This record gives sequence, C-alpha cells and structure tokens, in this order.
Amino acid sequence: MNHSKDNYTIEYSQNRIEDKKLIERLVNQSGITEGDLVYDIGAGPGAISEALLKKGARVIAFEKDNRLYLECKKKFIDQDRFELYLDDFLIWKIPPRQKYKVFSNIPFFHTADIVNKLLNSSNPPEDCYLIVQKEAAEKYAGFPGDTLASLLIKPIFWVDIIYHFKREDFRPVPSVDIALLQAEQRKSRLLPDRYYELYRDFVILCREGNHGTLKKALKQLFTYSQLKQLSRTLTIDYRSSPASLNFMQYLGLFQFYLSQNPGNTRLSVSGAGDRFYRKQVNRVKTHKARKSRCR
Repeated sequence: MNHSKDNYTIEYSQNRIEDKKLIERLVNQSGITEGDLVYDIGAGPGAISEALLKKGARVIAFEKDNRLYLECKKKFIDQDRFELYLDDFLIWKIPPRQKYKVFSNIPFFHTADIVNKLLNSSNPPEDCYLIVQKEAAEKYAGFPGDTLASLLIKPIFWVDIIYHFKREDFRPVPSVDIALLQAEQRKSRLLPDRYYELYRDFVILCREGNHGTLKKALKQLFTYSQLKQLSRTLTIDYRSSPASLNFMQYLGLFQFYLSQNPGNTRLSVSGAGDRFYRKQVNRVKTHKARKSRCR
C-alpha cells in the first residue's frame, strides 16, 4: 500500500515557478502570439495558463491531480479562451489537423513520454517550450554532443536550450538544474517526410549496432572508395566511435547513402529502428521481472 502511494507522489509531484513576472517574461519572449492555440500540460494552479491568456492565446490545459484541477478551474471559470481537462495528456488524442503550440512545466517523471508523444506525433506542435531537467534538455538539444534522441528530432525540429533557471525559482527547490527547451518545426524540412523512417533506421543501425568504430559501422553500407570520399567531404575520422558524429555529418552520410542506393538495396537498413526499440522494450520487461522476483 505504501509503495503505490509513493508512486502516486512521484508521478504527480512537480516543481512550480513562484515568480509570475518570470513566467510572463518567458512567454512574451517566446514565439507564441495572439490567437495561437497553446497546450499547457500539467497546468497545476494555472500560472503558465494565466500568462498565455494575457498574451492573447487560447489555452487547452491538462491536470491529473483533482485538487489542482479544481483550483485551476475556479481561477478561470469566466475565461472563454480556456479549456481545462482532468485528464492524462499521455492518453489524450491530439486532433489530426489542429494547429497548436505548447508551453508547459511538465512533470519531470514523464519527460521522455511527453516529449516522444509531442515530437513523434503525426500532428506535432508548430512550436514547443518545455520546462525540464537540464540533463534532459541537453539530451534533446544534443549538447555538448548529439545523442540518438537529438539526431532523430533535428531533421524536423530546430532544437535549443533557451533559458537556464535558478533552482530558487521553484518551490519546492529542486535538487537538479532546470532549463527551458524549445523545439520549433523547421519551415523547410531537411529531409522529405517519405525518407524520415529510413533516416531513423540508418542512424540507429550505425550508432547503436555495437560496431566499436565508425569504419566497422559503415563498411556494410559503403565501399572503401566511398568511405574515403566521405571522410574527406564530411571530415570524419573512421577510427572514432559512431557516437562522435554530429547531426550534419549523419545527415550528409544518409544523403550520400540515398544517392548511391536505389530502393531495392535499402533492405539491410529498413527495420533497424523497430528491431532496436523491440530490444529496448524486452530489456525493460526483463528488468521488471527480475525486480519482481527479488521482492
């Protein structure tokens, strides 16, 4: 019984910004404009929603905690540009043709799930501002070096950390650093949509295949002469790890791969992403099963 209560506390807990002027300044400096539809995920008592409404936006807010939901609902009871749902955003179905933006101080416990739902959606936000742990922000922005997560986001989104908070900005004061992450849809996609899934498979195959060196990762995809040409063009050291490449280098590799391989020769790459994620799921299930047996 105590165990489930602890899980509830972790899931619903959230560090909230106390300074309303700081929230208003960040909203005013964002790309959100009057008339925009904006999602506030984990709205709490409504501080961010209030700043968005002052900006002239329409707001759809989500709050799972019944007490905070009622507090927020009471605060905006006469506001016609505000909708509030006592609901879990992770099971919310984003309308397929709805244009929207996001500005949220999301529950850190669900950062990965919320980011994946938003940025991998068939209808992603036009612009997205998420208050997250600094470590998570760096992972998605690819700072100081690109991660698998940042490599998969960047063909579609421009991603950056645009503000670093002080820990004292929050109550309760967190034990970690917190930042504001922005992910804005690129006006011109760096890859046509029809190639994105193959790009994902290509990056995962090269980066997550336990090859040791980049040369070993790429030898199944390129001839020796092609590797030499790519080394000069993209300034790549093939003795290094596949994890050392940045986004533009991976994009260059993939574009060269497309130019050299007609559709029927891409079978060795296709499906690599699905195989990788199935392994990840199986590892989690195995880990949970082992923990269960140990109790």
